[in-house]
This record gives sequence, structure tokens and C-alpha cells, in this order.
Amino acid sequence: MENTEIIDLLSKHIPISENLAQLILEYSQIKMLQKGAVILREGQMANECFFIINGCMKKYYLKDGEEKITKFYTEGEIITPSSYTNQEPSKYYVSTIEKTIVSYGNPESENAIYKNHPELESLTRKLGEKLMVNTTNEFDNWVNHNPEERYLQLVKERPDLIQRVAQYDLANYIGIRPESLSRIRKRLLK
Repeated sequence: MENTEIIDLLSKHIPISENLAQLILEYSQIKMLQKGAVILREGQMANECFFIINGCMKKYYLKDGEEKITKFYTEGEIITPSSYTNQEPSKYYVSTIEKTIVSYGNPESENAIYKNHPELESLTRKLGEKLMVNTTNEFDNWVNHNPEERYLQLVKERPDLIQRVAQYDLANYIGIRPESLSRIRKRLLK
């Protein structure tokens, strides 16, 4: 089931030929992560990257013991921690918000696969470029808008998050307290 979901999710981003689909299915490593699993901690070296097949994760920092959420990841998104790429200890945490199924890789397996199948490296590059554009757009939205505008943008662009992420996490992500988010929601309903 998860294998065909991988192809369906990837096909939303780029065309997948039958040969490429077979390679993806052949090399996919799948695992299920329980709700609340911390897959990366501050100070830890990341040795895996992830493609979310089903589920939701968050990236956050701890500041004075309080979470500061900077990103949510859901189906069809890649998580390549900077620690994975830079080989430096992580400056943030990544954890699951719900039970999550991922395809995962590590540098050794990726290098071997890319050496024999450059079309998979091209696929990964294209997905990485899309991720970079999305991340830049999210950052621009955060910097250039007030919390109510950020919430409205989230409702417009990521309505799935409104239904599946706890209100206190949504409030944290847009930079306000849960009570303030409740007031914004009430005001918008009127």
C-alpha cells in the first residue's frame, strides 16, 4: 500500500515514468513512527532523511524550555535535516504529531543508488528545489504578515493542518498564544 502511495505522491510534483517508478519501489525503505516520536534532537547528528508517505511531523527549537515551531511536514514532503547535509550537530528537533509512515534514506544508500541510477538523483534534486521554494515562501509570509494574516494564509494554503494539528501548535507556529488564535478565529467567523 505505502509503495503505491509513494509513486502517487511523487507524481504530484514531477512526471514519473514506469521505469523510474520501478526503481523507486525497489529502493524504498519504509518505517512507521509512533505519535510523539522524536526523530532528531538538538545536538544530535542526523543520519537519515525522510519522505512522508502518511502522517505529520513538526520541526522546532527549544527556547527557555518552550517549543518554537518553525515548520510542519505532511504527505509528499521531504525532511532533510541540515545536520544530515552539513554533518554538524542539529540545532533543532523533529518529532511526529501523529502516527507517520516514511520512506527513509541515509548517505551511504543514497550514494550507491545515485551512482547506478542518476535519474533518482535528478528526482531528488527537483523535489529539493520545490522544498526550497516552499520554505522561502513560508518564511516570506511569516516575516511580512501579522499573526492574523499568517493564519489566513495557513487556512488558504494548508487547510489540512487546521484540522489535524492542535490549536496550541498552530498558535505557536504563527507566533501567538492559543488564546489569541481563539480570538482571531472568533473574529473571522463573524
